[in-house]
Amino acid sequence: MTPDPHTSMEGRTRSMHPHVRSLLRACAVVFAPVVVGLGLATAVPAFAATAAGTAISNTATATYSDGTNTYNSQSNTVTTTVQNAPSLTIAPPSTSPGSNTVSPGGAMTDTYTLTNTGNGQGYFALTGVQSTDDGVTAGQGTFTTYTVSGTAANGHTLSGTFASIAALNTYLNSGDTGSTPFLIATSATIQIGVSYNANAGASGTITTKLTPNITQPAGSGTTQQTSSTVVGQYNDNVVSDARLDLQKLAVVGGTAAAPTVQYTVRVNNGGGRNVVAVNRAGLPAGSGITGAGVVVTDKLPSYNATQLTLNGSPSFVTQPTGAAFIYSTDGTTWTTTQAGAVYIGVFIPSSAITGSFGASNPGSSQGSVTAAQAQLAFTFTINGSTAAGAANPNAVTNVVNSIYADQTGFIEGPGITFQSVQNNGSATAAQTAPAIANTNGTLTGSAQVTSACSPVASSVLNGPNGFPGATGPDTTTNTDYTAVSYTNGGTILSAVNGSTVSVPASAAAITFTNSLQNTGNKDDTYTLSAATGTGLTALPAGWTVQFQSAGQTASGSCGAVTAGTVITTVCVPSGATQNYRVIYTPPASITAFNSYAPYGDAITATSGNDNTKSNITLDEIFVGGFVKLTKSLSVALGQPCASATTFTPGSASVNPGDCVQYTITYLNVAPTGGTNDVTLNASSFVITEDGTASGGSGGTAYVNNWFTNTNGLFAAPVDSTGGTLGGYNPGPGAVGSSKFTDTVGALAAGASGTCTFKVQVK
Repeated sequence: MTPDPHTSMEGRTRSMHPHVRSLLRACAVVFAPVVVGLGLATAVPAFAATAAGTAISNTATATYSDGTNTYNSQSNTVTTTVQNAPSLTIAPPSTSPGSNTVSPGGAMTDTYTLTNTGNGQGYFALTGVQSTDDGVTAGQGTFTTYTVSGTAANGHTLSGTFASIAALNTYLNSGDTGSTPFLIATSATIQIGVSYNANAGASGTITTKLTPNITQPAGSGTTQQTSSTVVGQYNDNVVSDARLDLQKLAVVGGTAAAPTVQYTVRVNNGGGRNVVAVNRAGLPAGSGITGAGVVVTDKLPSYNATQLTLNGSPSFVTQPTGAAFIYSTDGTTWTTTQAGAVYIGVFIPSSAITGSFGASNPGSSQGSVTAAQAQLAFTFTINGSTAAGAANPNAVTNVVNSIYADQTGFIEGPGITFQSVQNNGSATAAQTAPAIANTNGTLTGSAQVTSACSPVASSVLNGPNGFPGATGPDTTTNTDYTAVSYTNGGTILSAVNGSTVSVPASAAAITFTNSLQNTGNKDDTYTLSAATGTGLTALPAGWTVQFQSAGQTASGSCGAVTAGTVITTVCVPSGATQNYRVIYTPPASITAFNSYAPYGDAITATSGNDNTKSNITLDEIFVGGFVKLTKSLSVALGQPCASATTFTPGSASVNPGDCVQYTITYLNVAPTGGTNDVTLNASSFVITEDGTASGGSGGTAYVNNWFTNTNGLFAAPVDSTGGTLGGYNPGPGAVGSSKFTDTVGALAAGASGTCTFKVQVK
């Protein structure tokens, strides 16, 4: 269509005087400002999030001038879709917990409000672990149920009571129809309640938590997204009785050869009422326990069934008046004598309990008593273990227990059913033995500490299958090796000196099995890496290296791994050995290797506990064999063999009557040296010299004609290693023969020799 000369920009320009048009074009070059239709804001107001699925379209426009006329321009249009951006809030949050008041033995529901603050509808779910992230997470309360209420975007009402996280999540995710989740609109809320019963006689604080997230399903142009979790929390106050809170700390010291562990025990009445002394009938027997009082005990830990022992005598940090150390060899009968002690304890007489020790001192909790809070504190040191694995994080789990009486007339302590043993003449030591003997490392309410029982000393050995401590040629464990000859199922069995060897497309993979030993005193996870080793040749392009598990069962802190699993790390318990595989896989195309060159990698295992500790083993590959033959000649110019004395090596010319001496040098190129390495020793090694033979193909083709042009063997060949010469042809002796064999037999890795023979040119 022809533009209207009066309305189109081009037409208006053409209608101008030519001189004017020329002038305007010149001016437009210099004075053509361009204004693009994309505004810049100096301040951005806050708006609600753009709804998920919203298509945002944008086209740029511009105006510009040639000095006289104003022009318009428009870009192409680009469109983008707003994605799901799920988010939520919870009230009350963990950063500012709510608080309700509950009585011992009473019921309570802490109600949390969840608000969808994302840009689209979504469904809520709880995450985390029961009693850790959700439900009753601290204090003397017993979780009962979750309750839920609210209204979904489609008008459906949320209502129900659930005994587990899984049951509640199933309901939220499937709705009241069983197939459609309860989608909550943006800015809408639901309520989830955590219901529990405060234990009879409970005291202190009961904490509940809720850890939810929200998921926005995929919509038009959007993908499903899930928000990060938020944490809500209530700290509910309980009208409390006496409660002894205990904390135990451990400091590992000494050396790996002479380790120590120093324990510190802190005890505080974190309840709301004073502690009461236990009636004498409820206390264990022993000369160190006289009259009524409170007993705090601790069993010296064992490691690998070996009982660890005291190092020196215990001492008080904070000592109630009259408190004294007591000891026991069996946890039943106590004494003030330290000899042979397996248990250590403190007896606090009733006279001390009427003072500062027995008074309420809120602020502590089980397993958390500060030094300033402690009404009783003492330390003792044990001799740590020197056994393998002694530095493991779970090496020593060790519990401190106590028995005391509360204001309601009951004896309390780990191992005693709450408010079940009355503090009167009917109470017996047998009823309180679980708390005193401290034989159970998981007693409810006890103060536990897990520590190493010697300083960490990491080390590792990485070597051939079955020999992680193998040494290499330089006598170190960083040069040990495993050498293999790659035959690809028998198709690559020979090579020619100086030539390349072709590996077929998609040939078989090469598998090495190496052994990794944790010689440190802590379970360790070793990172595996591969790099071309010193003296080795990099594999051709396309070859890949991968690590696989050789299979292992769970042991120590290491989990089970199925054989064949692709891995980058290997977990090995202290003192144990674990195998792993190194898989070299060829590409789908043909690749070429140099004859008799060692290919492969240095495989390094690096400690996760101490990345300065590592060990290397070499995986070496020879393609097309590993015994190399090298042929050379020398000529006695103008001298027959009978009298030849001077030979010129490599002479390019020879005359009739000259003597030619051939030397065959043979060498097993496989690595040698070290101990317990896996190398390649040749056996049944036989050299054949045939003066009329031909063979090979392409660039390796050969034709022997030394018999045709000479008088055959001048004399018997000579082998430097004592090989057996024979197979002469035509025979019967060596002289004049056209063929012979040299049977060397065994040729160890690195071994070499020569076979020499002479012929005289016709």
